[in-house]
Amino acid sequence: MVKCPNCGEENRKKAMYCRKCGKKLQTNVYVKRKEPWGIVHIGVILLSVLLLITSFGLIMGGTGMRSFKDVMTDEDGYLMSKTQTIQVPSYGIVADEIDIELDQDAMRFFQRQGGFVSFKVTTESLDPTKEVFIGVARYADAYSYIEPMEYHEIADIDMGWERGEEQETVYVLHPGDAPATPPTEQDFWVVQASSAGEQTISWEPKEGNYYVVLMNADGSEGITANIRLGVQVPFFGGLGDILIGAGVVVGAIGLLMLYFTIKRNQP
Repeated sequence: MVKCPNCGEENRKKAMYCRKCGKKLQTNVYVKRKEPWGIVHIGVILLSVLLLITSFGLIMGGTGMRSFKDVMTDEDGYLMSKTQTIQVPSYGIVADEIDIELDQDAMRFFQRQGGFVSFKVTTESLDPTKEVFIGVARYADAYSYIEPMEYHEIADIDMGWERGEEQETVYVLHPGDAPATPPTEQDFWVVQASSAGEQTISWEPKEGNYYVVLMNADGSEGITANIRLGVQVPFFGGLGDILIGAGVVVGAIGLLMLYFTIKRNQP
């Protein structure tokens, strides 16, 4: 028998309420049994930790890419080389047969991210009496003008992007004659500029083969000039944002997995 603490009435042992006053006699309290740690729980925790480490790496990599873009590029977003002085006795300096091959799927991706890689060339004549010409032309269009001409082809040039000892620029002489006409009279250039002072051309390459040519604007021999090269990757900063976003998502998944795994095993 169970005695009611309120009125003293005797009730059956299993009675939930006093038959006289209605006082509740029993209170069932459910205590959750703590589950032992199993191999599955441990595996989930290890996976969560791996996801958190991956998240940290993605966020740091994305932050680094954004910081590099902000600190190491000029006001137009180009990573610029050091200034290189070039001097040759021929009629031109040529970067020969630059071959650009672009996968169409990759090209569409680049366009969605802001465009493909762009190049910038800045030159300045060191002879105040001569204007320096800089131009880019398709190989097929400029072949009949460039190849008969005596020029120096660039075999190796140190623009200061690589670490280590400074290397001298290496040229290979291409024998020939004086150009038939000054380069400024040709209409096949994709981009061009000529000036006795500092000048800049920028070029976003399309698929094909190209010449990059440096000459005196009047077509005379003997070239002395300073040159700097720049490269811009429009999607570089966007790629950093993508990495940061992916890192946040991966980290959130890892934290949720860790939280619910630990919470499930608490009493």
